[in-house]
Amino acid sequence: MSFLGTKKLYRIEITERCYYAPLYGTGTAMPSFESVEKSGNFGSIPKGITGWIVEKLGKKYFRPDENQEGIELFTPANQPIVLIPYGKIDGHYKKI
Repeated sequence: MSFLGTKKLYRIEITERCYYAPLYGTGTAMPSFESVEKSGNFGSIPKGITGWIVEKLGKKYFRPDENQEGIELFTPANQPIVLIPYGKIDGHYKKI
C-alpha cells in the first residue's frame, strides 16, 4: 500500500439512521425529490447500508457499497463513491 492509497480495514452495516449532510453548493447533482420521498430523510444514512471502514492518510472513513437502496440520500447523484468521516457513523454500526 502506498502512502496515498486506501487500506480496507473491515466491513460494517449501519444499524440505526445517522445524519451526514453532504456538501451543499458544490455544483454536484443531488437526489430527486421523488427518491427522497420514497426512501427517507435527505442527508441521512439509512439503516441497512453496508460498506467498508477504510484508512486513508492515517484517518478512518466509511466507504459505502454502490447500488444500494437509499444511497442517493447521502451521496451526489453522479458520484456514488464517497468517503464519509468515521466520526459521522461511530456508534451506529456493527461489524459483519
